Amino acid sequence: MTKIIESAIKPRRMQFNTDDMKISQFSIEDNSLISTFFYSLSAMFPEGERFFIHAVRHYQKSITDPKMIADIRGFIGQEAHHGRCHQDLNNEIEKLGIPMSMVSDNMTARVNMLKTRFGPERQLALTVAMEHFTASLAEFILENPEVLDQAPKTFRQMMLWHSVEEIEHKCVAFDVYRQQVNNEWMRRRVMVLAMTSLFTRIAIFQIRMLWKTKHFPSIKEWIGAARFFWGKKGILRANAHGVRKFFKRDFHPNDIDQSALIDGWEKRFPDVAAQEA
Repeated sequence: MTKIIESAIKPRRMQFNTDDMKISQFSIEDNSLISTFFYSLSAMFPEGERFFIHAVRHYQKSITDPKMIADIRGFIGQEAHHGRCHQDLNNEIEKLGIPMSMVSDNMTARVNMLKTRFGPERQLALTVAMEHFTASLAEFILENPEVLDQAPKTFRQMMLWHSVEEIEHKCVAFDVYRQQVNNEWMRRRVMVLAMTSLFTRIAIFQIRMLWKTKHFPSIKEWIGAARFFWGKKGILRANAHGVRKFFKRDFHPNDIDQSALIDGWEKRFPDVAAQEA
C-alpha cells in the first residue's frame, strides 16, 4: 500500500475582492497594448489550467512515489483555484467591454481539439512547456514587482500570488513527464510549437480586443509597450532568457534556483497574504 505523505505544495484559498476593483478599460500602465496582453493571459488561464490538470491527472494512477503523489495533489489544487480566481477577474474585465469570453470560448475549442488530436504524451509535453513559461514569467514578476505598481490593486495581488504558486509547483508536470514519457526530443520540439502558438494567439486576441473597443494605440503606447516588453528590464526579454534554458540537455526546472523569490513571500507582500481565507 502506497504511503501517503504531505506535500510542500499547499493550495491557498484566496478571496480577492474583484467586485471593487475600480479598474478602467486599459488600466495596466495606462497602455492598451500592455493591458490587453495581460487580459489575454488572464482569459486563457481558466481553460488552460483545466487542461494542465487533465494532462497530469492522466498519469496519476501510474505514479507510486508517495512524494510525487502528494505533489500532484498539491498541483491540481493550486491550478484549480487559479482558474476560479482568474474567472472572477475576467468577469469584471468583461464588464468594461473587453471580450474576455471570446478568448475563453476560443480556448475551450482549442483544448477540445488538443484532447482529440494529441495523445497523452504530447498533451503532457505541452503542459510541461507552458508550466516552464509561466514559471519564467513568475520569476520576473517576483523579482520586479514594481512592474505591477500601476495595475489595479486586485490584479496586482492576484498576479503576485499566482506567481508564487507557479514557482512552487514548477517541477510537478516535468517530473511526471520525465518518469512516464521521458522523450527529450518531444519536450524541446513541443516547446517551440507552444511558444509560437501562444504568442500568435495572444497577438490575435489583442487585436480583437482593440477592435471590439474601437481603440487604436497611440505612438506613445507603442513606445511604452516596446520598452515594457523588450527594454533593458523588459518582461518578455527576461522570459525569453528563461525559456532558452529549457532547451539545455538534461534540463530540470530545479536547475534554476528561484527559492529566494518564494521564501518568506508573505512578509514581502503582506497585502497579498492577507487575502487568504
